[in-house]
Amino acid sequence: MNFNPISVIIPTYNRVNTIAYCLDSVMNQTLMPQEIIVVDDCSLDDTLLVVKHYNHPLVKIIQLQKNSGAQKARNAGIKSATGEWIAFLDSDDQWMPEYLE
Repeated sequence: MNFNPISVIIPTYNRVNTIAYCLDSVMNQTLMPQEIIVVDDCSLDDTLLVVKHYNHPLVKIIQLQKNSGAQKARNAGIKSATGEWIAFLDSDDQWMPEYLE
């Protein structure tokens, strides 16, 4: 697997039913990102529990202190990103395996 200077940012809020297939689609890329940043916007369900169960070194979690919306979550992800490139993925979406390639 090749790693590239891409930071994937996934803003999320109450997506317990979709966050797993979203993360799986990033983990199954033919071109792996440098990091996967999940920004939780104060979910009230078990979204964070699902993300924490991945326990993968590429997955970083940011928890916002108050519910602020997807744009603020994206901006928080950008501020913590270390990659040269940014790729956004909504937490109810998924990528085909060659997306980052």
